[in-house]
Parts: sequence; structure tokens; C-alpha cells
Amino acid sequence: MRHSILAVLFSLFCLSATSLLAQQVLTVTFQETNLTLTTTQFAALPHTDIKVMDPHEKKKHQYSVVSVRDLLSQVGAPLGDKLRGAALHDVVMVRAKDGYAVAFALADFDDAYSTQTIVLADREDGNPLSDTAGPLRLIVPGDKKGARWARMVIKIEVFDADHK
Repeated sequence: MRHSILAVLFSLFCLSATSLLAQQVLTVTFQETNLTLTTTQFAALPHTDIKVMDPHEKKKHQYSVVSVRDLLSQVGAPLGDKLRGAALHDVVMVRAKDGYAVAFALADFDDAYSTQTIVLADREDGNPLSDTAGPLRLIVPGDKKGARWARMVIKIEVFDADHK
């Protein structure tokens, strides 16, 4: 009897831990600051709808997106007036759960340096992203090639390129 109760408790613990981990969708890091968002928390962030050409499909889609700049601000990445000097060495690495990764200069996310707004989408044409694209997809409007449009994004890291 005692073993079966322990087995049930252990199963419940594993199930709740698994469901919590399954909900974790994104981690954003800068120095010692980490922001971890669940699917629900990401969905609650302010979203914008954009319509852009998917360079892979050569077809326009409407995406519900969150600005990566806004996420970088939440972890204290130096943007705006703070983006100068040594901060211009900072790199933003976007990582996907399949091992794919793309790098950007931090300046690529700042309005004073770039006219494009790099975003993360969680919906396409009104629907959640497919399992092969989601839960989040990096969209780089204006890119002629789709290589920096990363699917299955799970992590964004900001670090000094000289000291990684």
C-alpha cells in the first residue's frame, strides 16, 4: 500500500513537472538576468499583426508577433542611449530547439540603427504555429533570404562577442 501511494505521488510529481516544462516556451538572457516565459505568458504580451512574405514559401501570411526589442529591454540589454561604445560588441544569438541558431548585432534591434523590426510570432493566419514551426518563429521582415527566419525558437541570448 505504501509503495503504491509513493508511486502515485511520484507519477503526479513527474506529470506536473513535465507539463510545466512543456509550457516553457522561451528564455531570454543578458548577463545575470533571465526571463523565462510560458506559452500563456508569451500570449499575454502585447502583440501586433503584420503581413509579410514568407521567403521560404514565397507566400504572404499574417503573423501575430512580439517585438524582440521589447523582450531584450525586459532583461536590461543596452538599447537606446545605452547602445554605444562597448555595447556595440554585443551579439544576439537566437537558438531553436532543433539546434539551429542565428546571430545578429544588438544594434539590429535598435530603432536608431535599423529600420526593420525583428519579431517573434506565435500565430500564423490566425492559427497557432504548426509543430514544425512553433511554438515561436523568428521573423526578419525585409530579409531577401529566409535563413534568419528561425523556427522552433526557444532561447535568445545577448553576450559580448569579445568575452563569450
